[in-house]
Amino acid sequence: MLDCPATATVLRQGPAAPGEAPDWLALLCTAHSEALPGWPGTAADTGLSLSCGSVLDYRSAEQLLQSHADLWLTPLTGVDPKTYAGVWPDVLDQADRVLRARLGEDTADGDETLHSLAMMLAMASRNAAEGKLYQATVPLAYCETLAQRL
Repeated sequence: MLDCPATATVLRQGPAAPGEAPDWLALLCTAHSEALPGWPGTAADTGLSLSCGSVLDYRSAEQLLQSHADLWLTPLTGVDPKTYAGVWPDVLDQADRVLRARLGEDTADGDETLHSLAMMLAMASRNAAEGKLYQATVPLAYCETLAQRL
């Protein structure tokens, strides 16, 4: 989620239904925790030795994919899951096509971040096409970190 070398000292917990476990846990350094006061969830000290930006996510594949679409995929590519009735293999295939076309139009050809995004998005698209939606979320998590650099 973040590209930060600091050790996480704060645990943010995502929303949960009453009596249920949180949807996600995000481990952050103090600076990033304070920089994100509007994030849902609570902050708590952690005794874990993980890097800032580590996330343990317990949401369904569909919820994860929608989160990626909301946070960076749709803003970057213009591909809206509603257009494809939430059929994620189609959504990711079209987003992959849009990003590759964008790279083809880039005469500078030097944007390593976009090239890395395209590579990981292609991997996610292939996983989704094979029916492996959870596997598709793994490269999309890397894409989310990369998209923050744009």
